[in-house]
Amino acid sequence: MSKLPIMATVSRAYGFLLGEFGTIIRLVWAPLLIGVVLSFNFSGAALDAAIKGDEAALAGQTPGQVLISIVAGLGSVMALVALLRVVIFGDRAPGLWVYLWLGQAELRLVVVALLLFVAAIAAGLAAAIVLSFLAVLANAVPGMGLLLTAIVLVGIPALLIWAAARLSLVPSVVVAENNLGVERSWQLMGGNALAMIAVALLTFGPFTIVSGLVYGAIMGADTSALPSFESLAKMSAEELRQVLREYMVVQYRAMRAHWVELHVLNFVSGVITTALSAGAFGSAYNTIVADPQAQREV
Repeated sequence: MSKLPIMATVSRAYGFLLGEFGTIIRLVWAPLLIGVVLSFNFSGAALDAAIKGDEAALAGQTPGQVLISIVAGLGSVMALVALLRVVIFGDRAPGLWVYLWLGQAELRLVVVALLLFVAAIAAGLAAAIVLSFLAVLANAVPGMGLLLTAIVLVGIPALLIWAAARLSLVPSVVVAENNLGVERSWQLMGGNALAMIAVALLTFGPFTIVSGLVYGAIMGADTSALPSFESLAKMSAEELRQVLREYMVVQYRAMRAHWVELHVLNFVSGVITTALSAGAFGSAYNTIVADPQAQREV
């Protein structure tokens, strides 16, 4: 297994986005557009209920919103798998203009995502128990409070980022090899986790900044800023809830006022993010494994 070159991997990710843009659009427009269209047509009612503070209507919208999220998630999986096949195997599916396929690789990726979600919940519960125990000790042991704060603010986020880096090749392994990819990704990323964190920051950081600026330009003066932290700290619990409620209502109204533009941004961001993900993680897999085709034939 090879070491992961940071700048070369970032370069390949953006090279894939720019050099294969026609193929990317051809393969992902249909699966990604489904979720955007469903959200555009049916999520507005939930936002309107939130603006009015109608909890009953908002609860009634919940099943539909969950269904939209599931369909959009499946579309994202289809798009990612299609582009990973391009990066890893050069399989561009020539002549195919509407790609909607839920095959073995896609279903394996859905299954492993669900398993990792369950594992994350279990890990979160275990961490909560440990932190509760440490909180009790903090009241009795001098200095324990400082240690607990360091664990919460630094230790846990660092552990989560490191674990995400070790598991970052799961989609690539699922596409390239006949397994769920968790153990294999963990193995492949041994010694490469820090490099992958750097790759992710350099690949997605610039686009995140640009998309944030575009989002701000779209929303413009229709949004409002939260009061200062000092002001929030002086408020009672009820006052704080009211301020946050009013703030969120302003954001929801701004979103409804720019519903079309935000969904266009959502679609464009989905295309670019999916392409960069396939370019970065697919290229990383190719580099580390060295012979993806041989792995496919195993």
